[in-house]
Amino acid sequence: MKKTAFDKIVIGFVLLVIIIFSVLVFYTIHNTKKQLYSCIEENLVSTGNMLVKTSVAGYVNGGGNFLEFSGDMKNASETLNMDIWYANADGKLLIQPKSSSEQKADTISFYLTDEQRYANFTSKNDMSGFYPSKMLCAGFPIYHSGTYSGILILCTSIDVMDKITSSTINSTYTPFLILIILSMLALMFISNSMLKPLREIIRVSKSYAAGNFNAKVNVRVNNEFGELAKYMEEMADELSRSDEYKKSFISNISHDFRSPLTSIKGYITAMLDGTIPPEKYEKYLNTVLNETQRLTKLTQGLLELNSFDSYDLKLDKSNFDLKQIIDATVNTFEGKCQDRGIYLKRIFLTDNTIVYADRTRIQQVIYNLVDNAIKFTPEGKQITIQVSEKAEKIYTSVKDEGCGIPKESIKKVFDRFYKTDPSRGKDKMGTGLGLAITKEVIKAHGEKITLTSEVGRGSEFVFSLPMQREMQVPIKPVHIEKKEDAVIGNGKFRIKKN
Repeated sequence: MKKTAFDKIVIGFVLLVIIIFSVLVFYTIHNTKKQLYSCIEENLVSTGNMLVKTSVAGYVNGGGNFLEFSGDMKNASETLNMDIWYANADGKLLIQPKSSSEQKADTISFYLTDEQRYANFTSKNDMSGFYPSKMLCAGFPIYHSGTYSGILILCTSIDVMDKITSSTINSTYTPFLILIILSMLALMFISNSMLKPLREIIRVSKSYAAGNFNAKVNVRVNNEFGELAKYMEEMADELSRSDEYKKSFISNISHDFRSPLTSIKGYITAMLDGTIPPEKYEKYLNTVLNETQRLTKLTQGLLELNSFDSYDLKLDKSNFDLKQIIDATVNTFEGKCQDRGIYLKRIFLTDNTIVYADRTRIQQVIYNLVDNAIKFTPEGKQITIQVSEKAEKIYTSVKDEGCGIPKESIKKVFDRFYKTDPSRGKDKMGTGLGLAITKEVIKAHGEKITLTSEVGRGSEFVFSLPMQREMQVPIKPVHIEKKEDAVIGNGKFRIKKN
């Protein structure tokens, strides 16, 4: 079975834990054995020195007979749990432990080298095969009046260190290995449960890559995978509509270009073949001019939107009074509104109408929104432009009392060339690009524009802009050529020319 990235991470992590724990265990065992060996060796040496100074010294100095000395050594061996060897100056073994080993001799030379016989030593030694395994042995040469009188050897088992090592491994390492195995099984289960939705997402992604945007992600979990699946389906829905958008775009732009071109061609042809008499040329030439202006406006809108797509819109931001822009726009549409019997109302709920934005672009936004509202507002109704302040931002609302927009069309209003059916019937001059441009301009400012609408009651567009910024004005130095008085407030000070 193919290993996933998650499996590799888990296995790598488990191996790392095992390695770290193994190093820790062996380091601990090594140090424990080393310290224990040092303690046993120190105890062995101190015990040997004590026996040399007491029992052995008494025997060598003639303070007792051999039976008493032998009894003392036997009692010491049993009490201290050590084997005791003793050889005289000739190397003859007078005292040695019992053993079933065949390797047994009467002289100490068989067991020790000459170097060991005449100098203190400690070493791991099996005494030339006397012991089945190595013992820790310590030798103490005995001198009486400067003369070598023999050697005392103490040997003790170091099997306890091996027992401690085995006990440490059994009590710590074995349970840890069992824990690792159980953890691996648990991680495999968790891995499978976590990777199952990921595999489903990968499967559906392949379907999307193949062009099948109808595939559904069967992931219903309340975590990041569920959220990813949700957004993937939303993305697929958008991609599935891309062909529809493309066809709609071609259809709309073809219609918007073909209609004026057909009118222009028809009128010019009629004038050339005499269908339209010369006295009516002015009327139809004005119609042709209007159609060319419509084509120009449409082309400019396309170029402008294309610039938004090609690179980030460069804004010339500054502080300006939004009220002035709104007043100028209202004056522009005043005549048109009077002709159609539409009331244009302004409401300022704040005295602070200074914003920091691109003046030209925002003027274009307000113009587009008011122009759009006029298209949808019937005679006798009202359009309201309202400015308010909230949370360090200035909000501008353009609300009409027109026919409203169906819910299914609200999300499409800002799409390029999108027109609701009512707008096509009422306004043939619209390009379907105004609201798309408006959205891009507000987006370039880092702000949002929202639309709320209800069929039969009208629509309301609201966008936000940041409040004015404090501009730092550089202070230029004042150079005074002549000696004169400079007045500040009500006082005077004299500047003397150097």
